[in-house]
Amino acid sequence: MVAKSVLAVLAVCNAHEYLAVPPARSGKAMLNAVAMGSKFCHYPHLSANEDSQCGDETDPSSWSHLFHVHPAWNNFACGGSTLVQGSVGSQGIMQQAGDIKSHPTTFDMSLQGPESTTQYIAGSEVELTLRGFFHQGVMRIALCFRDESDCQQQSSYNKYILGYHFTEGTAGNGDIYDVSLPFNVKLPNRNGRVVLQFLVDGEDVRSYVSCSDIELTGATSPISKDKYTCNGHPLCNCTVGDDQQSVGLGLTCPQGREPSISPTGGARGTDIVKQYKDQVGTDEFCALCITNGCPSTCGGEYAGFYQGDKCTNTPIIKGCGATHKSGLPRFVTCTTETCKSSGWIGLPMDVSV
Repeated sequence: MVAKSVLAVLAVCNAHEYLAVPPARSGKAMLNAVAMGSKFCHYPHLSANEDSQCGDETDPSSWSHLFHVHPAWNNFACGGSTLVQGSVGSQGIMQQAGDIKSHPTTFDMSLQGPESTTQYIAGSEVELTLRGFFHQGVMRIALCFRDESDCQQQSSYNKYILGYHFTEGTAGNGDIYDVSLPFNVKLPNRNGRVVLQFLVDGEDVRSYVSCSDIELTGATSPISKDKYTCNGHPLCNCTVGDDQQSVGLGLTCPQGREPSISPTGGARGTDIVKQYKDQVGTDEFCALCITNGCPSTCGGEYAGFYQGDKCTNTPIIKGCGATHKSGLPRFVTCTTETCKSSGWIGLPMDVSV
C-alpha cells in the first residue's frame, strides 16, 4: 500500500485532473487548482510561502467535501485567482496554469477562450472525458448559461448541477497521469452559450477546477429555464444533517465528518473514502464512483494509489478485479426548489468535530 505521506510529495507535481472533452480553457495536463474551506493552511512539509487547502480540525468546511470553495475564488470560478500566495506571486502549488492577469483568455469568462466552442444538442445525454491523476474525494459537473450571468462568479454554477461522482486515488499503469474517465451527463433542454465547469473537492493540499466553452442548440418544446437533470448521486438532492443512518438521495448528504490529517499534516487514518464507505456501504460507494475511478475498493483498469493497490482497500466489492462500471447515471429531474444541492452548496456546514 502506498503510504499516505506520499500525498505531500506528489502534490507538487505539474499535472492532475482536468476536463479533456470538451477541451478545457486551461489546456491539457496543467495544474489549475482551488482550495476548499474558509482559510488557507501552511503545513511544515510545504513552503511557508505557499497557501494550501486545510484538512485538519481547524476548518471543518475544508473537509466536509460539500464544495465550499475558498473565498479567494469567489470571482474566479474557473481558476486563476490573484488572491493566492505562491512561491512566485500567485504561482506555486495552486496555479501553475497561471492567473487571470497572466492568462486573461483562460480565466476571464467575458473573453473568448483559447479553445474552440464545442457544440452539443440541447437535452441530449453526452459523455464527457476527464484526464490526469485522480485524488480521493468527490467531483462535480455544473454549468452556467451566459445569458443569465457572466459566469465569472463561483455561485453562478450552483443552479445547473449535472452530476457528481466519488473517487479514490487513481493512477495510470505506467505514467501515473495516463488515466481517462467517462462522466455521463444529460444537458438541459435549452439553447444558449454555456460555460461547463468540472470541480473537484479533493483530499489533497488543493482541489481542482477546469472549464470549457460549449453551445447548446436544437432544444425541443417545451423549453424550461428552471429544469435540469442530475445524474442521481445523493449529492444531487440531500440535506446536510447528523442522521448518519439515512444517507442517500433525498436523505442526508454523504459528507466528511472527521478531518483526514492533524494540524502538522500527518495522516489520521480517517480518509474520506473510509467515511463514504461507512456512510453508504461498499457496494453503493462503488456504484456512486466514476467508472474505473475507485480501483482500491472497486477494481477497474487503472492502478490504486493513496488507498492502496487495486482491490486492497477493505472492505472491497465482491468480485473486485480488472473491470468496474459506475452505477450512475440514475437521472433525476431537478429544479432549484426540488433538488437541495442547489441550496446547501456554499452555506455554513453542520459538522461535529
